[in-house]
Amino acid sequence: MGLFTKKPTFPPIYAQLAALIPQSPPPVIIECGCHVGVDTQRLRETFPSARLIAVEPDPRNLAQLSSRGITSIAEVLPMAVSDHDGTATFHLSEADLNTEHPSWVKSRDYSGSSSLKRPAEHAVQHPWCVFEKSVEVPTITLDTLARERSIDRIDLIWADVQGAEDLLIAGGQAALGRTRYLYTEFSDTEVYKGQIPLAQILDRLPGGPQAWSIVEKFPYDVLLRNNACA
Repeated sequence: MGLFTKKPTFPPIYAQLAALIPQSPPPVIIECGCHVGVDTQRLRETFPSARLIAVEPDPRNLAQLSSRGITSIAEVLPMAVSDHDGTATFHLSEADLNTEHPSWVKSRDYSGSSSLKRPAEHAVQHPWCVFEKSVEVPTITLDTLARERSIDRIDLIWADVQGAEDLLIAGGQAALGRTRYLYTEFSDTEVYKGQIPLAQILDRLPGGPQAWSIVEKFPYDVLLRNNACA
């Protein structure tokens, strides 16, 4: 309540998704790494009747998801999507405000770059963003998530997992095989240790690059279509 008091202006990707994914039957959307719920909000506004599942492991973000009312518009799972069910070390990002940093970073408690992966080039590209703390978080695979919730089709996976795309794909071969669209971040440099480039993302998806089409490639994100499902 109160989330949509003013109709927001969304980036073009939302209009693109609305044109590709029908509203009926209600679409199934899984958001992996929902941070504080900005995209969760936009996805709900774009797809009012969708079954929307948002996954987020950072305890700082989970508190905000509750206080901002995101838990009332989506099923929020307090865990990380990975290649196994269990636990893993989650590396917490913070801002060093004593160094030059972006003007929009107001607090040391910056959680936007936290990841299952340790930073690599990230430390060079964003020296103000530090990873001095970690926490153990529960993990779940996409396949387990879909099986436990009796999901036999997925219209969209929205993945913002900060370099852990390989782990998401490894644990989601069955679920991804039944997914119509995948929208994911990518980098062709190793921003996080072990991060795979776009070509390897396509190679590791079920069916490989011949099974997936690039709908649109953005500077740091790509929208992919599963040709067998779309």
